[in-house]
Amino acid sequence: MKRGTANITEETEVKVARMASAGEDWRTGKSIIECNRYMLDNSVHTDVTFNVKSTMLLAHRTILISRSQVFESLLTSQASSGVISIPDIEPAVFGKMLSFIYCDSVDVDDSDAAGLLAAAKKYKISGLEALCMQKMKTGVSIESVCIVLNHAADSQLKDKCVEFIFKFPQQVIETSGFLQLQPQHLLAIIADDRFNVKEELIFETLVKWSEKECIRQNLSVNLPHQNQVLGDIVKLVRFGLMEHKYVKEKCKKFLSSESYVDIMEELAELGNNSGLIKKKRGLVATPDDSNSVSSTLTSNSSSRVFDHGASRTSYGATQGLPSSFTSFPMQSNNTRVLHPRSNPMETSNSSRSSQDIPEVTDCIRPVEAVQRYSLEHRERVRLGYFIEREQRIIVERFEATQSGKAYTRDNKDGVSFISSENLKLHGMLIYGSHQRPGSYEIELEILVDTGIRGSDLQRVYALKTSMSSDGATKVYELIVSPAVMIESAKVYTIRALFKGQASFYGVKGVSPVLKNGLQIDFVTDITCLNLTSKEIGQFPGLIFEKV
Repeated sequence: MKRGTANITEETEVKVARMASAGEDWRTGKSIIECNRYMLDNSVHTDVTFNVKSTMLLAHRTILISRSQVFESLLTSQASSGVISIPDIEPAVFGKMLSFIYCDSVDVDDSDAAGLLAAAKKYKISGLEALCMQKMKTGVSIESVCIVLNHAADSQLKDKCVEFIFKFPQQVIETSGFLQLQPQHLLAIIADDRFNVKEELIFETLVKWSEKECIRQNLSVNLPHQNQVLGDIVKLVRFGLMEHKYVKEKCKKFLSSESYVDIMEELAELGNNSGLIKKKRGLVATPDDSNSVSSTLTSNSSSRVFDHGASRTSYGATQGLPSSFTSFPMQSNNTRVLHPRSNPMETSNSSRSSQDIPEVTDCIRPVEAVQRYSLEHRERVRLGYFIEREQRIIVERFEATQSGKAYTRDNKDGVSFISSENLKLHGMLIYGSHQRPGSYEIELEILVDTGIRGSDLQRVYALKTSMSSDGATKVYELIVSPAVMIESAKVYTIRALFKGQASFYGVKGVSPVLKNGLQIDFVTDITCLNLTSKEIGQFPGLIFEKV
């Protein structure tokens, strides 16, 4: 079906005629799909030519019309001898789409899934859309995640994309897909404290995005139109975290006079001293202090970027957004992070009875739906420009995952670790069930070695909880609340008794793990006998915050 020029129909007809004169029939023994494949691959009696970025692809009008309403409209409005130009799809992608149209199946790779999805949507080929979406659910990549988010229809896939973006924000913002994000998705991502990217890069990327969006909306690329398509998005950039000179030279033209004056006055007052600015930025809320933040932020502004309970922006940001984008209710019964009913920060040793461990519910959630620590009722007042983005560090210790880890004989899983600097431990990653849905009862404790390792362990955190697993999601996040203070150079041990069915587990453990200037050394806890060690087992990751 692929040729360097369109003038090949006669050559194909001659080939078929020779086969017929020789008594051969290429249809013999072939199914309908196999015949369609043969006609496509060998350009048998083709009657339409597509110029796909200078590559000529031949096809059959009747088959295309039978499979796509868009092709029907396109082909019945074109002269039969005309060549149809396709400037916005890669030849390999267009060829795979034709293969699906003819044969109702095609191999979708991670590298071309996003492009195939866009092509399928353009030509309204629903079966190919579904195939691409299924592939993307299991293979989101840095290059494709923003495109997948744009096209995702179900909330589970949207949540997965959002969490992937927040896990690799530095890499994702550099992709071409980020510049294709729909306005409501871009707004929600920029607003989130977990989008831990330098504000200068965020601003410069928004400028590039606005240029692309002008083109998408058939607007000429100029400052008024860029400001028009940006709308409220630009107001979510933390201009107060930038250098005075940068704001003046690069950002001023994208700000209202009032906003610009507010930012410059604040920068002048603080002398651009990072220590003083941090004092002003002490507004990043956690589920513990969101009420105090709400009272700190005044409601003088006439409009809000995010309203409590339901976001409203000029783009209607809540429409079709995953739950990760919407703010969590303060003092709500359905808050997803519940704190222990008693303070688990104990000073007793590890011999304390398990009956004293507080029971906690709803403290575990899939990694695809991790809740952010973010501001509620973020107001567009001048202090909002000085809020620092969250500095959450996820340290992962395995290179691969397998399935089939059993939990028997009441043996505990455990691992020890040592940090190179003082931290807060906000949680840990744990594996869920494999093959089928399941549930677990978990008794967890965190201990610190106050003397010679293993001889004097002091419990600093403990809880009993339960979790449900869907059999497909590999990793869940277990919240540690309140966060446990981790001192550098001390040995901490995490131990847990899991009661439930077989789960996924990690292999090819890495130690030490280096991330964001932090070093974590993992050590095998020899007292735990359920095959978790520094090389294998449970607890694939730890969630820290630098202090």
